[in-house]
This record gives sequence, C-alpha cells and structure tokens, in this order.
Amino acid sequence: MNHQDLLDSLATMFDRLDPPPVLLAAQAQSALAERCDARLSRLITDSAHTTRTDVRGTDRVRTMRFADLDLHLEPTATGLHLTGLARTGSQAVTRWPGGATTSDIDPTGWFHVDHVPPGPVRLLLRREGHPDLATRWFVA
Repeated sequence: MNHQDLLDSLATMFDRLDPPPVLLAAQAQSALAERCDARLSRLITDSAHTTRTDVRGTDRVRTMRFADLDLHLEPTATGLHLTGLARTGSQAVTRWPGGATTSDIDPTGWFHVDHVPPGPVRLLLRREGHPDLATRWFVA
C-alpha cells in the first residue's frame, strides 16, 4: 500500500464514521461559487478583535473599517442590521451562503441592509467603469 492508498482509505473511513454536515458542505460550495474578480479591500480595524467581552454592558455593535468601507453590524431579532459608509461605488452587494441582497449607495456614501443572517458574510462594492471592490469573507 502506497501513501496515496493509505490517505484514500483514511478519507473513506472518516467520511463513513463522521460525515460532514450537509449544511456545511452546501455553505462551502456556495462560498466557492461566490469567488469573483473583484479587488480586495484591506481590513484596517475590527472591533471583534479589540473590544473586551468580559465587561458587562459591552456594546453589541461590531464595527469594521476597510480601506474603502466602514461597517456597523448590529444584532436584531430578525438577523443583523448592517449600516455601511462606502468611499466609492454606486451599489453594495451583501452576500452570505445561499443568499445576497443589493443596496443602492446614496450620494453621501451610506447604505443599509436588514435581515442579514449571522454567519459568513462578504460585501462587494460595484463601481461603474472600475473593478469591483470586495471584503474577504468574515463571520458576522
């Protein structure tokens, strides 16, 4: 038995004894299908990495600043309410595994999205005559 045969046998055994959840596989396939030729917008700060969670009364709003976009994510009873301030673009596309919504960016750069499900999220800024800008996938 060579190395590849051994690895194939182990993979078969794991798939049989502990198969991946169906939802996880569907989300992974959806995320791979969302690949695009957009330019990545660099993450500058994320309050999830700087806010203390062991203090009572900690603000539940998550703020993220990208090179071209500021985001505020606030949990609600129906998902997340997302408020964005884009420094470029005319539309913002919010994507999650199995869904997406497009929002117009107003002349001052603001847009809002309701009912974003918690979990993996990616934003894409559509720019007329220029490549789109996209955040990396992050867990909201």
